Amino acid sequence: MREIFKLTWRLLVIAVVAAFALGATNELTKGPIREQVAAAADAARIAVLPDAERFELISEGEGGCDNAFIGLSGANTVGYTAQATANGYCGKIEVIIGVDLNGIVTGINVGGAGFSETSGLGSKVKNEEFRAQFRGGHGVFGLNGAGETSVDAVTGATTSSAAVVSAVNTAYAYILELMA
Repeated sequence: MREIFKLTWRLLVIAVVAAFALGATNELTKGPIREQVAAAADAARIAVLPDAERFELISEGEGGCDNAFIGLSGANTVGYTAQATANGYCGKIEVIIGVDLNGIVTGINVGGAGFSETSGLGSKVKNEEFRAQFRGGHGVFGLNGAGETSVDAVTGATTSSAAVVSAVNTAYAYILELMA
């Protein structure tokens, strides 16, 4: 019986030390992780609205979008970006779009921290070949001949392609509301 108590105390000490170490590591890495996520989001916004030098948050969680930013060059507005999330084949797909002041899409970024579409199929929606189809478009986007601006779906990944188109349409409509 005495051996059981010794083992229990040893296990308890090990568990407390491990819990403390994990907690300390979490506190130490929380700030740098937050900074990396913010830097990645800024890079994505710059990629979709390259004329902008900086971005200011104008809304969060409105119009079906996760967030929206105004893109500025000096004191001048050059466009807007918005992020919308849609359900793909394997999970959530985050899409960031940039729109200039004429209502033309300047670019899209596809992915997000939880992006988990099938490698070699659904993951192709992140490829430049697919994303480039949105650049220069306007109005309602649709797959394979539908919509004002038609986008060819990735072969074998119609669900993922449709999710991206849905997110682009949501973000685009919200940006048009902001511009009105």
